[in-house]
This record gives sequence, structure tokens and C-alpha cells, in this order.
Amino acid sequence: MARRPAGPRASPFRILSPIHQANRQASLRIDALLSDLEVSANEGQLLAFIAARQDVGVPVTAVVRLLGVPKSTITSLLKRLERAGLIHRGQNPNDARSQLLFVTDNGAQTGQAARERVQALEHRLQARVSDADMRALARVVDAVTAETGINLPAENVPRRPRGRRK
Repeated sequence: MARRPAGPRASPFRILSPIHQANRQASLRIDALLSDLEVSANEGQLLAFIAARQDVGVPVTAVVRLLGVPKSTITSLLKRLERAGLIHRGQNPNDARSQLLFVTDNGAQTGQAARERVQALEHRLQARVSDADMRALARVVDAVTAETGINLPAENVPRRPRGRRK
């Protein structure tokens, strides 16, 4: 497989800029898809994440890892979701110093609606690309991971294609 030149002649930002732009476009589209639910893309993702673990609860540290934002941002986000009646906190039976997050019934419904809308967007995007495109994307993600040495939780990493589509 031929590699692109990696020196002064290489085009600047051929990988990072498109990744950043696509991420921004997806976030803006998801925000628009969820606007009537009155939650952002991060909030919808968080509600779905907590709802999937409702039986055990989710520690705040897991939320920080999931969303990859500073703890101060998470604190504000959680307060907003609590005020909206979408989540509540409970004591962690394994660690008296920490709390676990749970969704309310309304939070579970909102999280499910958000998940369904984002999954529909994902399906529409997948219909536009081939398995070869997905393999190329996975190689780019692998290269970024190798170069940065940062492995994010699976919820943030594109999955390799399973089916066959040309």
C-alpha cells in the first residue's frame, strides 16, 4: 500500500481538518435532530448511555471518559439534566465518596428517542459509503490512535463493518 509523503511536501492537515469538520457537521446535525427533545448531542448520548446501565448506575468518572470533556463541563451538564428532571443521583454502595447517575422515566424516554434518531442518521450515513470506505476510515482512526497513544471508550470509536456492502 502506497503511503503519502510525510515531509514538507505533504499537504497540510489532510487528515485532521476533515476529521474535525466532519465531527462538527455531525454534532450540528445531531443537535438539530434533537432540538425538540431539548437536549444536545452530548446530553442525548449521555442519557442513552446511563439508561443502558440503569440497573447498576453510572459513576461520573465514566461520563467524563465517555464524552471526553473537562469535569467542570460534565458538572454543568449534569446539573442541567437534573433540573430538567431527566437524571437523578444515588449513593454508590461500593464507594461512599462517589455517586451514581440514573435516568428518570422521562430521561429514559428522551434518551431512547435521541438514540433512535442518531441511529437513523448513522444508517443514512452508512448507506452512502462502501465497506472499502469503512475499512479506510478504520485505518485512519487506527493511525490517529497509534500516533496519539490515546484509546477512547468504544462508544466513541467507529466500529469496523460487519456485513458486506459494495
